[in-house]
Amino acid sequence: MFGKKFIVAAFATNALAANVACVGNSITEGYGIWGDKKYPDHLQEMLGSDYSVTNFGVSSMTFAGEKIKAGDNNFSYWKTEKFKAALASSPDIVVIELGTNDSKYFTDKCIWEGAEKYNYLYGQCEISQLHADYEALIDTFAHLPTSPEIYATLQPYSNNCDWAIMDTAIVSQINPVIKETAMEKGVNIIDLHTLFKTPAWFLDDSVHPNATGAQELAKIVNKYVTMAKPKIAQNGVTLSVQGDAYAARWYRDGKMIEGADKASLAISETGAYRALVKVEEGNDSWLLSDEIEVTNLNGGTTKIAPKRNKKAQPMLRKLHHRVDVKGRRAD
Repeated sequence: MFGKKFIVAAFATNALAANVACVGNSITEGYGIWGDKKYPDHLQEMLGSDYSVTNFGVSSMTFAGEKIKAGDNNFSYWKTEKFKAALASSPDIVVIELGTNDSKYFTDKCIWEGAEKYNYLYGQCEISQLHADYEALIDTFAHLPTSPEIYATLQPYSNNCDWAIMDTAIVSQINPVIKETAMEKGVNIIDLHTLFKTPAWFLDDSVHPNATGAQELAKIVNKYVTMAKPKIAQNGVTLSVQGDAYAARWYRDGKMIEGADKASLAISETGAYRALVKVEEGNDSWLLSDEIEVTNLNGGTTKIAPKRNKKAQPMLRKLHHRVDVKGRRAD
């Protein structure tokens, strides 16, 4: 379903600028603030001329794939022209803000103005499919020739019974899928749910940012995109995160190391190591460290993998399964 070929036009961009693809739903697109700047517009201003930010948001879209239990998923981001355009933009950085509409699969018997609302999407997608589809989305971007740096966002507070978008479903179902999958794949996480919930930042629908909220959302994304990446260092057979690390997950040669969840790691093999680090105490945002190549367990000889781009810090993650042309698991 995700192996179809398509032809897209090349993007003419400033070759010196890092391309930033803002992938998302109506929150990214800017629903309801048509005459005002959207969050990607503000992000462009904050990042400056060294970056080229493009808004690839599409209203109503899910990260669930092209098929659900009922058949065709007409609200799948995978089917949109903006998705194709985002892939064709040769991104150095990808910010994925999807999942709010996927909460509809888990919203049942919602009462709105005294009446029970019918939700035709309820139960049409299982958690297992959402895991697989979000993994495929990350893989699809990660295995572009530019090997972009990816930021997965935990979805912000949203609560609108009339639209079958409930924060209880976002918290209990959607954000756990996003976090678990992002950790498995080793990509950055921005906790919008904790950081973007001020009532004054929302339209009356309690889902979409207003003009002020769009700017505040951009501030949050800008903070983590520009934050210094965690550093790791070797001392003999121990690797350690330098500076604050409220939690960590470790990866060797692109694969998560089972049970390695401390700020330090005892190693017994050479290889390329990274750590995904919880960078603040008050929210669940995680940043991926620079890669360190361990070549000597005795003398502690290491080298930091060179960056291809001084602005973006991409990593080509090794897959441990076959994928089709769009990164979809093929076995």
